[in-house]
Amino acid sequence: MTGRPPITSLPTEPFVYDYPGAHDAVTYELENRIADPDARIEAFMDRLLAMDGLVVADVGAGGGYHAVRYAQRAAHVFAVEPAARMLIQLHRRIAAEPETVGARVSVLAAGAEAIPLPDGSVDLLHSRLAYFFGPESSRVRSCEPGIAEALRVVRPGGQIVIVDNDLREGDFAAFLREFGYAADEPGLADRLDDFWAAHGFTGTTVMSEWRAPSRKALARVLAMEFGERSAEAILARVDGSRFRYAYRLYHRER
Repeated sequence: MTGRPPITSLPTEPFVYDYPGAHDAVTYELENRIADPDARIEAFMDRLLAMDGLVVADVGAGGGYHAVRYAQRAAHVFAVEPAARMLIQLHRRIAAEPETVGARVSVLAAGAEAIPLPDGSVDLLHSRLAYFFGPESSRVRSCEPGIAEALRVVRPGGQIVIVDNDLREGDFAAFLREFGYAADEPGLADRLDDFWAAHGFTGTTVMSEWRAPSRKALARVLAMEFGERSAEAILARVDGSRFRYAYRLYHRER
């Protein structure tokens, strides 16, 4: 996800980002498959707290790609998602899964600021490139209400893991600095680290990659994220159909 959504709703309303993938389920699915293909983020989370047999909340679950993946190991996954178009994709994905997996995913049509779960009911809360964009700016609303809610629903000793783009390392960070939201916000990486540190989170960079089946497939995903013209310029700098992609994970124990 390259963009940062505008502030379009009142603080009492769910923070809904109309992500382009909501309108193009095929390209969105392709992006999920090519991003972090070796599951390095999941491996890092396992080092913090292995999800086998745990209760997991996936906040900003989108079309359910990760929620269903996690349900193969977790005791139960709550897929929290407010966007109507994403909810359609999410329900369709769960319906297509074997009962052994689908039955372990519950869809909660809600925003991160008001998760309909009891206090301390979740072992691991995960959010990947959704809602938790840091401090309030001209582009986004502060995610502090969601942080407070995450701390409420996660049990003591549980983990909160927020997955964002790393704006310093890797090829994708360079694309964001030239063509994406970071181009208009110099020093954003430092401000984000400071924001999360002030809330008790540790920032860790996980180096991964995008690895597409073809340059055509890569071009399609880049166009969804950056627009056609910028995607062409980016693709001209990429050899083959893969490039380095670093994630910045903000994590803390409850």
